[in-house]
Amino acid sequence: MRFRKIMFLLGLSLGLITLMSSQCETEDPIPNCNGIATATATGNIEQTFCFDNVTTYNYDPTTSISFWARESTTDIGFDMSISAVNNQAITTGTYNCGSGEPGFVELILENLTNGENEFYKSQSGTITLTQASESNFSATFNVVAVGYYNGKSINFTGTVDK
Repeated sequence: MRFRKIMFLLGLSLGLITLMSSQCETEDPIPNCNGIATATATGNIEQTFCFDNVTTYNYDPTTSISFWARESTTDIGFDMSISAVNNQAITTGTYNCGSGEPGFVELILENLTNGENEFYKSQSGTITLTQASESNFSATFNVVAVGYYNGKSINFTGTVDK
């Protein structure tokens, strides 16, 4: 009887040690995404996006920097811009989004399954610009955006690395 208890405890201990030493692997939220921008929407929309087609990039740090991209497999687009304020050139740093603020982020949903379009425009949050030049643009964003037609909110977060 004592031998069984010892074997049971030994087996239980080995099982626990094995479980504790194993690593959990997290899956890439966007498998095989070779995109320029990735983003996740939560709230009214629960979806992850891979924007792999840059449609427009304008770089003029004295007035504005804007970036437009689309998913090549859908009619979903993404727009980010930072405007110069008070005659100060745009540099790396964090910019507020919202009414009257220099930052702007928009998620553009066209031809949805129900045939409708929607445009979620940033109302609050930030864009953190880490690099910008005529050929490169890197930033992160974390905004609350509101639908133009439906008035519903989403939290929209992501990165751009062009």
